[in-house]
Amino acid sequence: MGTLNVGDAIRIPCEVKPGPFSDEKFVSFETVDGIISGFVEANEIQERDSRFFVTGIVKETSGERIVVVVRGSFFQTNGIATVDRTTACAA
Repeated sequence: MGTLNVGDAIRIPCEVKPGPFSDEKFVSFETVDGIISGFVEANEIQERDSRFFVTGIVKETSGERIVVVVRGSFFQTNGIATVDRTTACAA
């Protein structure tokens, strides 16, 4: 992935399951601290080549790690997560 700037949108690979409402999905994705799970609006999810991605907004970059904000309601975090640069894709 090329240069990332604060505010850029990236795609984070995730697993998607139905949520409690038609416009909400349950997602799980890998971070450097472990798996994060929670609910996001369906429009925050993209499907490409039979894979799912949740949108994250870059908050900070540091070497091979990217701190992102993912809009939603998560069990382990307030939506801030650190992901490995090699797993993220440009949005």
